[in-house]
Amino acid sequence: MIVTGPIILNPLELALLGVICLYAVWRGRPEIPLAIYLSVSLWTRTVFVGPSAATWPLLMTIVLALIRYLHVTRLWSLLPQHLDVTTRQLVPATDSWIVPWMGLWWGWALCVLYQFDLPNKMSIARPLLLNIIIGSLIALMVIRDSGAARRFALAYLLTSVYGLYAALRFIDVPLSYLLSDPGLSSLPYRNLGIREYNFFSHHLSIAFLLGLGLFLQARHIWSMIIVLVLSIFCGYGVFLTGARQSLSGAGLAAALIFAWALSRSGKKPWRVPLAIAAIVVIVVLLYQVAPHLIVREGESGLEESFNIFEDRGGLWLIGWNYFLASPVWGWGFEQKLWSHNIFIGTLADQGLIGMTFLIGYLVWALRRLPAVWAQTPNDDRSIWRVVFFSLFLFAVVHGQASGNTMSTAHLHWPLWAVWALSIGVATAPAHQPLPALLRVRQCAVTAGVQQ
Repeated sequence: MIVTGPIILNPLELALLGVICLYAVWRGRPEIPLAIYLSVSLWTRTVFVGPSAATWPLLMTIVLALIRYLHVTRLWSLLPQHLDVTTRQLVPATDSWIVPWMGLWWGWALCVLYQFDLPNKMSIARPLLLNIIIGSLIALMVIRDSGAARRFALAYLLTSVYGLYAALRFIDVPLSYLLSDPGLSSLPYRNLGIREYNFFSHHLSIAFLLGLGLFLQARHIWSMIIVLVLSIFCGYGVFLTGARQSLSGAGLAAALIFAWALSRSGKKPWRVPLAIAAIVVIVVLLYQVAPHLIVREGESGLEESFNIFEDRGGLWLIGWNYFLASPVWGWGFEQKLWSHNIFIGTLADQGLIGMTFLIGYLVWALRRLPAVWAQTPNDDRSIWRVVFFSLFLFAVVHGQASGNTMSTAHLHWPLWAVWALSIGVATAPAHQPLPALLRVRQCAVTAGVQQ
């Protein structure tokens, strides 16, 4: 059963959101409303703040907080004598070619969109303009230190937790009911009653991964336990949606975070085994009491449940045939529902020109890896570089079975945050003034002359 309708915030919720927005503007913290905005955009139900959809009040809050940030919190100046290359440079010097590249790609996508007869053009234009472009540029400007990254992650995690609570409340399921029926097996709702459940699972998966970053950086035992519980609750929500693409993508992205953390010589090496153990215990218990959340009806086992390519071959063939029918500029997103793959979908929607832009973007993404994996013990931004990169990895993985490059915002803004957090990171060892081999040869020559 699919349940539709808007989410209308009650007076207490409105007051709390108002306080948060006022604090963000007063302190110049645009990353807080940005996180709330990006999470709410994936709830699949319109959230109303009084008579208006939440989109516009949140965008206004982001703009006001950004103005405060640029003029008070961190004064920006384009004058050469005022630029600080480590903290205040508007565009990082490394790989800055990506700015015009992405401008051309986004412009090309809008161009082909409006040259073809897609009935609902706003399904592409809206996320591209309001989520991808705005999200990427603001992430680049404000997520430049670990404090901003933590505030963004915490705001996103709390918003997504509330989003899952609101979805359960929408189908009249109190939190206490989950203790007796964690799989919601006795209810007539599938996928939480959400039509676009894959989109809803995305914000829960992102919150889960951001929660892992908060867990690894938590300074107190109580905060560590709280963020771990909240992130696992979001992971449990992904199981409730039944989105196996998100389950597989979040699992691989979490593995990247854990592998990075285990390779570091941190002060608390027991945190990663603790998090892994907690996740494994929850998944095993969930499989025992609600196996249908993991193995769907008609599936043979876990290997089939986590096979994101199941039943996708025919859809990919349809998308490929559309590309062959219009290889240069594609079909302008007219056939975007068929491809179910970001690569084949890009070919079908934007042609070889769009694919060229995507390949360039992926090259730029791979060039972020040295900074992501760099050994920087004195840089507390290091954990957030790998966490935000894991969000990009999550988008790439689930994008092999569904999604579109111009409607998947988390394929874009996390990498711009990684780029901003990499300013000043040395990714190559300093060159010795005299290489060791040359020094040996010089000593040998000197000894020969002395003889």
